[in-house]
Amino acid sequence: MTKLIAFDMDGTLLNSKKKISFLTKHYLIKLTKKGHKIILASGRPSRALLSYYHELKLSTPIICYNGAYTFSPCDDSFTSHEFKFPKDTLIKIYNGIKPYIDNVMCETDKEIFVDKEDSYLGKFFWFDNMIIHVGAINTILNKDPMTMIAKLKDDVKDTSPIDTLISKFEGLSVRYWTGSPYFELFFNETSKGASIKKIAEHYDIKKEDIIVFGDAENDVEMFNVSGVAIAMKNGKASLKKHATYISLKDNDHNGIYFTLKAYFQNKLS
Repeated sequence: MTKLIAFDMDGTLLNSKKKISFLTKHYLIKLTKKGHKIILASGRPSRALLSYYHELKLSTPIICYNGAYTFSPCDDSFTSHEFKFPKDTLIKIYNGIKPYIDNVMCETDKEIFVDKEDSYLGKFFWFDNMIIHVGAINTILNKDPMTMIAKLKDDVKDTSPIDTLISKFEGLSVRYWTGSPYFELFFNETSKGASIKKIAEHYDIKKEDIIVFGDAENDVEMFNVSGVAIAMKNGKASLKKHATYISLKDNDHNGIYFTLKAYFQNKLS
């Protein structure tokens, strides 16, 4: 039976060096040859996923920006799904949260708009070969972007004013990155889970044949649409309570390879 197997990237498919391990890579290529559908599902943009996509020799759709953009580089029969934030709405939000934030980044698939340079976001989102605009978002943002990520000021401990402001905009919510000063805006109707459902429908794969791996809160919706949800051993406790299984090892010790191999041998418990 064909399985749809979806992976979060950072902390899950990638080790701490941002690499796919040798054992994992070759096992996933083997599963693809057997007809299973391997899906990359990340908060990253497509440009930060395509090298891994090609490394795994995939031809399936990719889930980017936590579901705000889902497309297939190889299959024209798959209908792309793209959600953009109205720039006027983001400018209103920016003006409201400015007292609490140190930096903001918005981006399209070609351009980045950022208050000031940020090496952390630059590494995660791969700013290379992008058109970068630096300055106050309320003056430079001239397109509807697919992301809005902000960094809290060091002295901000109470985020309720931000939550209250964003709750006034219908359909929008905020997600805070665990153990990090960053947070992101997202559409309630978009998620990795919603995109996985669309991909599963495209391949006519039932829920019980969907396997997902993740490590953080932005993977919860993905867990909810799967038949088998596997939280990484190194993952957040808040995600593990939603999991069917915990991976046998963490992301630095071939956790995906050993766990998937045990699953297909009916040895996972």
